[in-house]
Amino acid sequence: VASNVPLLEASDGGTASSSSSLLAYSNIIPSPQSLPSNTQELIRSHLNSIDGHLNNNTSSSSTTGSKLTGAIALLTSLQEGLKELANSNNNNEALNPESMNGYSDAISLIKSILNCSISLGVVPTSSSSSTTTTATDVAINAIGSCNFFAHQFKHHVGTVVREASLSGLTSYASSGGVEGLIPSARDVRTFTSIVAGSELVNGQGGVWPQLYYALRCGDALAAESIVKQYADNNNNNNNNSNTMGGDSSFSGVDPAVLQIISQLVEELQQLDQETIFGDSTNGNTQLPRQLEKSLLSPSQAMLQSRRQVCELYERTKTRMSSSSSGGGGAILEPFVPYRAACLALLGGADSISEAPVLESSGLVKTVEDYLYASLWHALHLADTSSSIGGEGGLQNVSRAVARLGKLVNQWGPSYFEQQDDFGDVSASSAVAAAAGVTSASQKLPVSGGWAYTLPLLASQQYATALAYLAEAGGALGLLQATHVGVVMDAAGLAVSDCSTVSDGASSQTLVPMLVASFSASLQELDAEAALKYLVLLSGKGKFVKEQVERLLLETRQFEVLAGKLASDGSRTKAALDAYFSKSNVSSILADGANVAIQSGKPADAAELLVLSGHFGALFTLMNRELAAYLVASTQEEFTKRQFWFNAASQFHAIHLAQGKMYVQNALESEGRMSLGNTFQLLMNLVVFFDRCREKQWEAAWVLMNNLSLLPKNDSEMTVKVEAFFQLDNCVKQIFHHVVLAAMEALCHLFRSLKQEGASISVQQQNTIDQRLDELRTHARLLVTFSRLLNLPGLGDGDTYVRIAQLEKNMM
Repeated sequence: VASNVPLLEASDGGTASSSSSLLAYSNIIPSPQSLPSNTQELIRSHLNSIDGHLNNNTSSSSTTGSKLTGAIALLTSLQEGLKELANSNNNNEALNPESMNGYSDAISLIKSILNCSISLGVVPTSSSSSTTTTATDVAINAIGSCNFFAHQFKHHVGTVVREASLSGLTSYASSGGVEGLIPSARDVRTFTSIVAGSELVNGQGGVWPQLYYALRCGDALAAESIVKQYADNNNNNNNNSNTMGGDSSFSGVDPAVLQIISQLVEELQQLDQETIFGDSTNGNTQLPRQLEKSLLSPSQAMLQSRRQVCELYERTKTRMSSSSSGGGGAILEPFVPYRAACLALLGGADSISEAPVLESSGLVKTVEDYLYASLWHALHLADTSSSIGGEGGLQNVSRAVARLGKLVNQWGPSYFEQQDDFGDVSASSAVAAAAGVTSASQKLPVSGGWAYTLPLLASQQYATALAYLAEAGGALGLLQATHVGVVMDAAGLAVSDCSTVSDGASSQTLVPMLVASFSASLQELDAEAALKYLVLLSGKGKFVKEQVERLLLETRQFEVLAGKLASDGSRTKAALDAYFSKSNVSSILADGANVAIQSGKPADAAELLVLSGHFGALFTLMNRELAAYLVASTQEEFTKRQFWFNAASQFHAIHLAQGKMYVQNALESEGRMSLGNTFQLLMNLVVFFDRCREKQWEAAWVLMNNLSLLPKNDSEMTVKVEAFFQLDNCVKQIFHHVVLAAMEALCHLFRSLKQEGASISVQQQNTIDQRLDELRTHARLLVTFSRLLNLPGLGDGDTYVRIAQLEKNMM
């Protein structure tokens, strides 16, 4: 795709930080891609979603709340389209399934973040007056990410249990111990039996692995059901109440654990949530709760329970350290790592993803496990004494997320992508194509780039994530990155990297670049669809207008995008009119014409000017081109001369025919009627030079005489000189060619007439002599006229000198 997507210029009020961001992103702006045929169904599906989003934006208000609701609607539409595409069998050449799964997960992640924002009554800061991300934004996004990973794992648990049942592995579910459990807790128990072994689940301390996986699902109800069942069974089998207080084997569930789970359940039930993090199903139908009543602002009772759990965690760590060092010959029971993990998750003393005592436990098996544990621990850091729930209390959360993002960045894509197919590719080399440093051996990662992009998104490295995906994922990656960026931008989520150094310019540069690049990739398939994506950037200032102009000039789909001129001079409506006012469309077309002129495409400029209704500018262009090629000397110049004469003739026949006055009216309203006169003069001069070239000297001179440019007697000399200086500059600049051609016509007529006089009668000779005298008079007047005009020189000498020499030949 030979499309040029320029870097976004800084706004008029741009700061130094925005300039540095533009500089930083200049090497990772994705180049337009050639979209393969197997993406067309996906493109069509997404285009339907974009259509609906644009229509909703046109009909609804532009308030912050409506924008957030519109973004959720767009996300939902994209998700439904992906599901339909996955269920259809029409796509013979299937898209990369790993890439599409990663894309679907990313859409769900963003939707979870937005739903949590809505349920907490918090609007993303960048959707209001600011373009930067606040500590509140970071914390809300972290809750949304935890909510996503919890739902994802809960779905995984259900899938594993169902597959086990379908495979006939019912022994896990029928092994006992499910009585009294709610359905989700039963799934957790069965899943735990599958992955950890039924012996552990049914043995001493078996409650802890079940509780761990319930917490991994973010399901406080399942957790409560599990610990209550354990308590009931323990009371029935052993009347010793000290067991619940934590016996020497650490197998019991401590009261502090029960209390904190009960508090989580109470909050979950009050707010009708599916997980302890946020409501992902309310669909904006319930009244939002306040941020001060969320996990980010724990109650005093919750804080007290956390402190007690942290003490239990420290005791458990001591026991584990003692066992690992062989002190006292104690053997570490298999449930103890699960106990430690549960206490760490509930108390927040450590992140289980980094706790040394859990390093060899194998509980954190996947990247998702690591991110979930790290983000949950970050949320616990909101437990501060300064402005709990406010910016002061959330700065620790923000710093923890920034640290996580820094780690993910440092590890790079080679840590997450499959080595066999991705090789040792760093983040910089993965996006080097934008800087023109591509490698012939470079391969697309098996995941389509999502193995690294999803951790970046979860750690709120949004700009790096989308930039990496757009380059590393090829055409499909560009498509996916564009739509994720569009949704985030529509919702007011700043597409920037969470870090300790604030930089809010990334969202202002990267998303427009992604959209412009994808639009340029799409334009050859569907120019109207490419326009719709550019319209999504309607709030990005002049960049949108520049990109629409680029689209017009690169596709030359003028009728599709801008319509055509009707018989009454009005422009018929087309794609542009659906999104821009009549005056804005006219301005876009006129500015596009200027770009076309600067790019050496005057023919395109003329078409655009006709459609824009800027007839004054159109006549200026046609007059300039007609004058430039009036005297052609090469075949290329002759071709261009003929093109412009034909175009001008066609314009005259269509728009200046008898009875059609809209062009004249437009010129008159602009006060530029003289342009029409210049146009008519130049058209006649083209005919004059054609006759000279065809040696039709008599016809040429008759036409020149009728144009009344030259003096016919001495009394007209002053008038014609003054008239010359009133001509348009484009005519004055080539007038020396006109005068010289007129003198050559006179000379040829004189020579021809003199040769005829050699064999005629006396009476005819008198007539010829009289005609020869008239020609000499015209030549003399022409010499005087040219001297008074001070005409410029020609390539081989002064115009006046050459004209004077031709006059001498007539003596």
